[in-house]
Amino acid sequence: MYLARISEKGKTRYIIRQSYSTGRGFESRDLFDLGDDPARHIVYAGNSGYYYTAEVEEALTAAGTPADQAQLDEIFYDFLKPHIRRVIDGFDRNRRRSASKAIVAAETETALWDFDKRRFHYLRFGLSDQRHIDRVPEKVFRTLHAKSRDELEQYFLSAERLLRSHEKPVYVSLIFEFKRFVPETPSDRSLREQMDAYFVSRLCRINSDSRFREKGTGAASLHPYLIKYAVMYFDFEAPRQSPWQAYVEDFINRHRAYHPPASVTVKLEEAGHLFGIPWKELKKLDRRSLGRLYRRLALKHHPDKGGDAETFRRLTQYYHLLLQRKG
Repeated sequence: MYLARISEKGKTRYIIRQSYSTGRGFESRDLFDLGDDPARHIVYAGNSGYYYTAEVEEALTAAGTPADQAQLDEIFYDFLKPHIRRVIDGFDRNRRRSASKAIVAAETETALWDFDKRRFHYLRFGLSDQRHIDRVPEKVFRTLHAKSRDELEQYFLSAERLLRSHEKPVYVSLIFEFKRFVPETPSDRSLREQMDAYFVSRLCRINSDSRFREKGTGAASLHPYLIKYAVMYFDFEAPRQSPWQAYVEDFINRHRAYHPPASVTVKLEEAGHLFGIPWKELKKLDRRSLGRLYRRLALKHHPDKGGDAETFRRLTQYYHLLLQRKG
């Protein structure tokens, strides 16, 4: 059993749910609606004494899932008084371990989704370098096993609340694999526009993935559990000199199609000659006009089209240097 937090019209409703095996995976079902205030189902009996209302226990028993005190403590933990939580932690310091749910039947074990592993890895270890995540022992991810998609998303929803504002853009760039983004060169779109389009395409791909949606749910609109990532990406962009901006700039620089040596300087006369217009006019061209001119000349001088390889090389070199000068 687990506690699901559902946001509706600016308010949060709490539901006790259960993940259950279908033989081909896990799905979820509602057990009891706690309303907008789960604390009202907690009765304090003085000092450290407390118990849960009979309404909760009777509902769970009627659903065929009677809960013991430890299970109810885990569900209501965030709503218990602080001194009660300290008592619980003193008796059971491993209260939150997810491994308590045994993975028994082999038929219920399925390969973990990389999207889930990337999220868990960052939230658990705070590491942005996941180049070797495929080598991480599977037992590290045992928390993600034997859970329905809804329970997994509730788990991530809870863990992501601890992210600071400056961490959210980095987190999104990691889980949506911005490392795979390669800028189009040349392109009429800015790098920011290209990255936005890349993010949206990745988000839509996950939204339509059958692993994300439980049986009976369609992908006609963005799933409520994914909306938060769009907010993190578009609303939490940090200032230019932030770690996020430094990460983006470094990422873009490392993925440019061409890296001219620092010692190369633009010879104005030769550049003007290659592009066929005086230097004064060439430097006035905006990025889009320069890109169009370059593409036309590149087709003419490309070796595959019968052009001269050295001319094509120098033309491309000057084109990238001119782009850098235009910022």
